[in-house]
Amino acid sequence: MHYPFPDNSGSYWLKDSTKPLYPQLKNDIEVDVVVVGAGITGLTIAYVLMQTGLSVAVVERRTLASGTTSGTTGKVTSQHGLVYVELVRQFGQANMQRYANIYTQAMHDIELLVQTERIDCEWSKQDNYVYTTDVAKTRQFKEEAEVAVALGLPASFETDLQLPFKVQAAVKFADQARFNSYKYCHELAKRIVSNSGHVFEYSKAISFRDDTPAQVKTEHGSITAKHIVVATLVPTLPLIGRVSYGLFESPQTSYIVAGKTDSPLRGMYISPDKDHYSILPVQNDDEHYMLIGGEGHLPGLGQSQSRQQKLADYAARWFDVKNIEYRWSAMDYTAYDKLPLIGKLYPWSKHIYAASGFKKWGLSSSMVAAIIIRDLTNGNNTPTAHLFRTYRASALLALPKRIISSLRN
Repeated sequence: MHYPFPDNSGSYWLKDSTKPLYPQLKNDIEVDVVVVGAGITGLTIAYVLMQTGLSVAVVERRTLASGTTSGTTGKVTSQHGLVYVELVRQFGQANMQRYANIYTQAMHDIELLVQTERIDCEWSKQDNYVYTTDVAKTRQFKEEAEVAVALGLPASFETDLQLPFKVQAAVKFADQARFNSYKYCHELAKRIVSNSGHVFEYSKAISFRDDTPAQVKTEHGSITAKHIVVATLVPTLPLIGRVSYGLFESPQTSYIVAGKTDSPLRGMYISPDKDHYSILPVQNDDEHYMLIGGEGHLPGLGQSQSRQQKLADYAARWFDVKNIEYRWSAMDYTAYDKLPLIGKLYPWSKHIYAASGFKKWGLSSSMVAAIIIRDLTNGNNTPTAHLFRTYRASALLALPKRIISSLRN
């Protein structure tokens, strides 16, 4: 089956995009914290730090939420594939309890923020499922559900799903959520500015100074601050930046297509099976859309058109999507040991922090990063913060295994 693609390759979420709403930085200012990157992570960190009484400024090289945030599927969940069994084996029960606790807290904090700030972002509570059609994987799924339950997560083992094909096993996480991250980010930016914060678009950070005070320079102005948070692609400078982070995390390009459907499907779905994908039904006014995502690979090692065609054929076969209206790609970073990298930019950094390696789960991880950065800037290096620290040995030691796995895909 082959269906015509739209000429544009824009994200479904950018249908509500607007022209730049915030000024370019053209002078020098001083704040407590400058955040580099106005995606969901940067804006969430800025908002949370502002709530502690700190003054904040956010600089973005393009426009709000136009990077990785606009390429998301919209899922907000503490279920990140089949990970809990593997992570407990690698890091131990106590550390994974910390992992589960902070993601549970992050989910609660995001929902509370949406409610208290009355943010119109199409927030909808949904159950999330990881599923398989392979009967040989049933035991693996049962074990994942048991470990997740032991960690206090809202998990259960299921075999009867609403999907239009036979599922052999699934792990359900109840009461997760989906939302429009683009709208969410714009509402966060409005609240930051209305509380005397600053947001600057088309203000690319070109240099950093890790001193007392710290400083970020852009092409037309600079911001002096107590702390700097890098919430975007780690820059080449200062020092060896992106090159050194390549030892701890790797990029992956993946794809999403979206089209109208009459399917009454509810819930959110993802599968480790090679012949199945991420599935997300969303509603736009009175119209229902199906978002199908997957076909990930190392950047430069795949043909986007053919991979998007596979997703389109899948949407047509199982969900009667006859016309793909949106198609796009996104690049995400995953730490080799599958834990996000949140903490000091380098082990020796004084005032520069970074948040990266979210393994495609940046919506829920954005609040995890905000919680940890808030603690670290307050001088509170908790056991949870230590678990997520950058430049950890476990990420480096897992590099060979992750490279081989990526090449196979």
